[in-house]
This record gives sequence, C-alpha cells and structure tokens, in this order.
Amino acid sequence: MMSNYLNKKRKAFTMVEVIFTMGIFVLLSGSVYQIFKSFNQSFLHSQNKLDILQTTRIIMSGLRNELRNAAAKPELRNGMLNIPMSATKTMVYFYDEETRRMYRGEKGAIDEPDPDVSEMKQFLFDDGQILSFEYDFSYRDANAFVESELTLNAQVWVKVSMKILYSEKFNKLSEEDKAKILENPDDDPRVKTIFMVITPRKVNWVLQATQ
Repeated sequence: MMSNYLNKKRKAFTMVEVIFTMGIFVLLSGSVYQIFKSFNQSFLHSQNKLDILQTTRIIMSGLRNELRNAAAKPELRNGMLNIPMSATKTMVYFYDEETRRMYRGEKGAIDEPDPDVSEMKQFLFDDGQILSFEYDFSYRDANAFVESELTLNAQVWVKVSMKILYSEKFNKLSEEDKAKILENPDDDPRVKTIFMVITPRKVNWVLQATQ
C-alpha cells in the first residue's frame, strides 16, 4: 500500500514539474519572440532607409553629372526637365505629381518631341515615396544669363531639390498619416529634403549664350 502511495506521489510531483517547466518555456519563448520581432522590425526599418537613400543618390548623382556637363542650357518643356548633352542627345526627367513617381528618358535634339512616359525608365522608389521634385535656375532667359555671368560676375547655377519620405514605405502608412504628410510634408520628421546646387561647366554655356 505504502509503495503504491509513493508511486502516485512521485507521478503527481512529476506532473507539477512538467507544468512548471512548460510555463517557463512558454514565458521564455514569448520573450524571445518579442526580442526577435523588435530586432526584425529594426532591421527592416534600417534596410528601408538604406534603399531609399541609395535610390536618391542614384538620381542625384546622375542629375549632377548631366547638369555639370550639359552642352547648352537645360529647359523645362511640358513639365519635363530637358538636359542637352550634345546636339543629338538630350536627357529628359519627369516627375509625375499625381502618382509621385520619377522617370528618366532620352531623345535626340532638345527641340524634338519629348518621349512618352511609358518609354521612360522609372526609378525604383516605393509608390508615393517622392513627395516633391523641383528645379530652380539662376537665370530666366539668354539675356539674363549673359548679364548674370558676364556683367554681374555671378555664378550660374541649377538647384535640384527632392522631398522624400525617408523612414517608412508610403503605402504602409494609414490613410490618415498619408493625408497629413501630403498636406504638410515639412511638419513630419519622417520627411527629408535633399537638395544640391550645381554649377555647370561655363565654357559651353557662355559660348552658347553669347552667340
């Protein structure tokens, strides 16, 4: 009788140990999962920022090189930035304000028709990631160009600026967040303004402007 009692007691004690061990395991598993989830979110967040920064650098680097080496003055035509690289080659940039997507294309002479958007290369930004893309020229026409460069001895420059939703994917935001960012992008810390001021190689431009 005593032996049966001891066996039952051992079994009961063993069950308590198993339940206790399982409870500790579940608790530790939950903690490890939360740590892993937090780490994964942090990694994805950093990767997203890196991807956005890399794409921005590609756009800006290409624009800087093309504006620096332009054979004649860039022009805005039908909402597209035309950068003449030679008499037979013009690079074309287009920012679609409705979809907030950026495109780059090529055509012949600057006076030729602009390429269709469907024929242009789309930069690999997430949908809506570019909030604005703007150009600002220090000249307005050929006479102002000559006056600025030769009379006032001022640098001729082109300023290109972009507002980028830097830290998060636009299509992952709530509709309320999207509306707030689009209405007042400068008020949101997740939006970064990136700009550069390019001084073109003046020899080509001065000759072209004074002809």
